[in-house]
Amino acid sequence: MSQQLLNPRGIFRLEENPIAPRLASLNNKIVGFIDNSKVNADMFLNRIQELLSKIYTFPEILRIRKSTGSVPASFPQEFFERCDFAINAFGD
Repeated sequence: MSQQLLNPRGIFRLEENPIAPRLASLNNKIVGFIDNSKVNADMFLNRIQELLSKIYTFPEILRIRKSTGSVPASFPQEFFERCDFAINAFGD
């Protein structure tokens, strides 16, 4: 009987994806909040919004709440087009 060694990592593919450039300031930027619907994620985002709003001026704040934490979020195209940056939250 022969033995076969399997690689548990599967097929590895490397793609060059540079990180997004940092914003010089958060003032007058549109922020997006992503809530993964886990316990307390909304409370965390509310507190982050409260703290950031004391320092920065946001003309608009967009929020998305996932239906459940275990599935990928469905983002409307408007979210990508309008947000200058996003903050993702998780709870538990």
